[in-house]
Amino acid sequence: MLPLAPSFRSLTDRLLQELISLPSNLAFKLASQPWIERGWLWPRYQEACDRHVLTHPLTDPLDQSILTALQETGLYVTSLEALGLPGTLPFLAAAQQVSQELDAIAQQPSLCPKHTLTASAPQLMQHPEVILWGASTRLSRIIEHYLQLPVAYDGPSFYYSIANGLSAGPRCWHRDKEDWRMVKVAVYLNAVDSLGGPFQCVTPKVNQYLLKTLAPQYRALHHHQLEPLIPNPLRPWYQSCTGSAGTVVFCDTAQYYHRGCPPVEQNRSAIFFSYFSRSPKYPFFASDRPFLANNGVPWQAISSPSYGLA
Repeated sequence: MLPLAPSFRSLTDRLLQELISLPSNLAFKLASQPWIERGWLWPRYQEACDRHVLTHPLTDPLDQSILTALQETGLYVTSLEALGLPGTLPFLAAAQQVSQELDAIAQQPSLCPKHTLTASAPQLMQHPEVILWGASTRLSRIIEHYLQLPVAYDGPSFYYSIANGLSAGPRCWHRDKEDWRMVKVAVYLNAVDSLGGPFQCVTPKVNQYLLKTLAPQYRALHHHQLEPLIPNPLRPWYQSCTGSAGTVVFCDTAQYYHRGCPPVEQNRSAIFFSYFSRSPKYPFFASDRPFLANNGVPWQAISSPSYGLA
């Protein structure tokens, strides 16, 4: 039997993904109706925030700086060294090993149509240091103060972005749908310059403008589609998060339009840790992570001092 051409395989993959996503997309269309979203979901969300009591104040100045920046601009850039979280060295060693595995896969000609490779759940299960780093109690407390709700840890997504300049998927400007607010913490595993696929986020004023003018809600656009829509008084209209290996980016990806800029000169390896509330706005978009769901260990236990992550 002859192998499928890459272009045909890419088409069948897209059709299969659309079929799998059909139930959640239908549920989203119903739940996003104004009379449901603003008349029912929003009041419940506000009540939950009002009821939640924060029991652990932020005592580290860096943690408070991260919180303030998220509240004001939705974005903060720091480094693994500055954060100094427990388990960082074994996390980095494991992450570099996964990155090398994805780099080897990227050398296969059959993957030319793809713009991004992702580590599978079995791959990540072999490297628990990666999963557990994102379960840090300190991270969860920063994010809890921002969300004003108990935190759910969605685990890591490991992306190896190929330097082919393609604009597709998360390389388009978009907002994430899971919750009213959510935080992603990105860690660069290699140096990322302006041509190396930096994470980009719009400025607060531009974000407010887009929320008022773009329709439908959560509309995604290519850069060449969005750029002409930005009024001159609002420029420059986005921030590119360049940095060395070990750069860490905090961003509210539900509130703010963002993207991964398509790399053109070198491949980019990065991990994105996702967090939202334990009762998200659209739970059908919140993934059920197998490496957390199947091991029988709840979030509270994973982030406890007994795991060395306090």
